[in-house]
Amino acid sequence: MAVGSLGAGSGIDLESLVKQMVSAQKDVKVKLYQDKINGYEAEFSALGQVGSAIDNFKSSVQALNNDDLFTGRDAKIAQKEGEEVVSITTDNTASNGSYAIDVNQLAKGSRIMSAQGLFSSADEVITKEDAQLIFKAGSHEFSINVDAGTTLSELRNQINTSEDNFGVSANLIDDGNGNLFFTATSSIQGAGNTLKISNTSIVRDEDGNIIDNSKDAIDVKDPIEEQDAVEKSNEVADDAKPVDEPDELDLEGDDVDFANDGPIPADEEKDIAETASAADIEPVEIETDDTDNTEVAPFAAGLTLDSVSTEGMTAGLYAPLGEEARDAVITVDGIQIRNQSNTFDDAVAGLSIEALAPTDKTTKVDISFDQKTVQETIEAFVASYNDMVGFLQASTDKDAVLNGNSMIRTLQSSLSTQLMSSHGEAGTFTSVFDLGIKMDNKGMLSFNNAKFDDAMKRGYSEIAPMISGKNGLAQSLENLLSSYTGSAGMTNTLKDSLTRSIDNTEETLEAYEDRMVRYEESLRSKFAGLDSRLANMNAQGGYLNSVLAKM
Repeated sequence: MAVGSLGAGSGIDLESLVKQMVSAQKDVKVKLYQDKINGYEAEFSALGQVGSAIDNFKSSVQALNNDDLFTGRDAKIAQKEGEEVVSITTDNTASNGSYAIDVNQLAKGSRIMSAQGLFSSADEVITKEDAQLIFKAGSHEFSINVDAGTTLSELRNQINTSEDNFGVSANLIDDGNGNLFFTATSSIQGAGNTLKISNTSIVRDEDGNIIDNSKDAIDVKDPIEEQDAVEKSNEVADDAKPVDEPDELDLEGDDVDFANDGPIPADEEKDIAETASAADIEPVEIETDDTDNTEVAPFAAGLTLDSVSTEGMTAGLYAPLGEEARDAVITVDGIQIRNQSNTFDDAVAGLSIEALAPTDKTTKVDISFDQKTVQETIEAFVASYNDMVGFLQASTDKDAVLNGNSMIRTLQSSLSTQLMSSHGEAGTFTSVFDLGIKMDNKGMLSFNNAKFDDAMKRGYSEIAPMISGKNGLAQSLENLLSSYTGSAGMTNTLKDSLTRSIDNTEETLEAYEDRMVRYEESLRSKFAGLDSRLANMNAQGGYLNSVLAKM
């Protein structure tokens, strides 16, 4: 056997002897302390899991204790899945009842486009001078600076990337026959919000003279005489034609005369008048080799910003029929309602109605108490209760860490008592067991849909006080669970106690280990002296043996 430094003189393995003596004194007791600490830590962890289970259950109780739970409304819409025409959101101010809803028209933004033959290439320059384009749609407006020499393609990109753009998208479409169309769409919906584009460019004639670029400035041979003639002609025509009463429902931007009252609505007359006015500008005829044919000449000064505007003497953009911005129109119980968007928030108190598609028949909507949400909340409560009770039972089973824990036993007993107690005012229902809930012999709950539906029909208004009222089940359970959760709850109080026990035991173990170090040092000191004396005795014995051998 190898001999360590301690015992080298005597030849005895004193090192091993010291270690065995220290181990015999230390190991068993250190293990007891460590097992005690491990037990405290396991219990601490188990209590943390119990606290989490209680918190999860408390969340479901709080959902049950919501005052709005039993006052919520549900909208049942008679429409097939995948063929929805309306979407309805309710709040607790909605009145129970039935509504008949028709979607007459969806709101839409506008689209404007250039006339055929105006453009033929994306590289065409649309201005020879620096200017601005101003985009308007209702109260929305933004502008861009257009530099001299800007092409159609560059203008398109400039519009689409403008930081102030309120929802205008420009595009270029080639029909494959040499015609290029400039289009612009606006996302701003509602009648009267059709996109309009104007510009600040200066228009000159062939001789460089500035031309008035307003809509009303029309180049005629004798402006004064021509205007007088037009006014006289209009007076005669006005006297001859019948007068139409304006229809309040026929707003600018509609494509439907909802009143069906005969003549074209006022806004359509306005559009036709403006179109006719623009058409009064006579095209310039250019002689060709074929004397029988004439063609419209391009603008005398070439393309200008008017060509990408809806305003101006030579405006090149227009809104095709049916592409004007328009309102959404719905009919609720025979009353027609307009709105600039497809979402009607203020049409019916407590309802937000979103029009999804025009209808060809009336859609029935029933508003009632939100029984579905109530059932789902109670079912979630039952499932959460079972999860917590199952966890508590597993935590206190034989050989479990928390077996015999008084706090958990008290909690289990209190929960059962609360469920079985009467809550709210005496009436049709006294406990949750009257609502289709049942408890088995293991303390687990089950939910019966049929019994719940029957209870809803027998007394919906009496369920709220029993469950979420001031003295209801949910409030009682929340008060009970609050004594177990939070910084001052019993769960944390126990965890704090365990923490102190762990700290105290660790301090005791550390002090004991210090004593064992001193004990080992004492043994080494004593055995070192013994080793030295034994070494001397061995040396003397060796000397005597050598003397005796010589005699």
